[in-house]
Amino acid sequence: MVTGTGAVVIAGGAGAVGAMLTRALCDDGRAVTILDPAVPAATGTDGADRPDPAPRTVRGDITAPTGAAAAALRAAHTVVLAVPDTVAVRAVTALDPLLRDDALLVDTVSVKTAMADAVATGLRGRAALGINPMFAPTLPMRDRPVATVTYRAGPAVDDLMATLRRWGMLPVPVTADEHDRIAAATQALTHAAVLAFGVALTRLDPPAAAERAAPPPHRLLRALLARVASGTGEVYHDVQAANPYAAAARRALRDAVDAVDAVSGPADLDGFTALQRSARAALDPDAERYRRLCGRVFEDLPAAAPPTGPDASNGGGDDRP
Repeated sequence: MVTGTGAVVIAGGAGAVGAMLTRALCDDGRAVTILDPAVPAATGTDGADRPDPAPRTVRGDITAPTGAAAAALRAAHTVVLAVPDTVAVRAVTALDPLLRDDALLVDTVSVKTAMADAVATGLRGRAALGINPMFAPTLPMRDRPVATVTYRAGPAVDDLMATLRRWGMLPVPVTADEHDRIAAATQALTHAAVLAFGVALTRLDPPAAAERAAPPPHRLLRALLARVASGTGEVYHDVQAANPYAAAARRALRDAVDAVDAVSGPADLDGFTALQRSARAALDPDAERYRRLCGRVFEDLPAAAPPTGPDASNGGGDDRP
């Protein structure tokens, strides 16, 4: 169980999501062991006799645990797989003969349908829950959504859900298939659009003054590009490569750009406005709420950066919406 005093093993605890969960569980006073190939062989104690324990570390492979790694897994009440999707799926079979009968298995993978199949066929009888924090792990947890998929229900799942709420997160329960469709639309499509914007901007090679002259929508896209393009490649690649619906999302994006191109001729104002209406319909019935949100974001957007480089001169940009 996640409430109480049961030990927790976080495979991949040296990564960003694993580190976020490690901090939260240690703040709760839990005994946490980080199992990761990138950590020292063995450090710390199990922390069971003291509050706010620091995590101990065990070097090991979650798909083939031996020695100290296997011992930690046998003792754990909760095992968290904060590892890449393919690693998590392979780990399920290896964990089945090791885990306690009352252990809870948790994953943080970006694709839940494959994990659901692995749990159904490879994990006998134990409670299992998939979570996907829908925000960067460097951000505060409070008031952030976390998608949750209950593979196999049980009291330990209920405890973890209560813990997520106590930490301030906003659980959004979905099925595994719904999760992957949502992730394709909200992550794969979004990231692909932002990266495509960056690739197109590079190919256009606009004058250096473009950054200073750009209106808020363009500057906001630049900020999104900086975040996505600077992220961990393995994480963003998983979103595109592992999700069974991601390819359809990218095809829809390509088709949509073609649709914009088709109505952008000088004599097709009616077609263009019809396309605007069609695009806006994706936000119904909340289009007006999002329009107001955009206005607030633009109001808070800092002024354009001061001029730099050889084209530095007068002028500070254009803040039109």
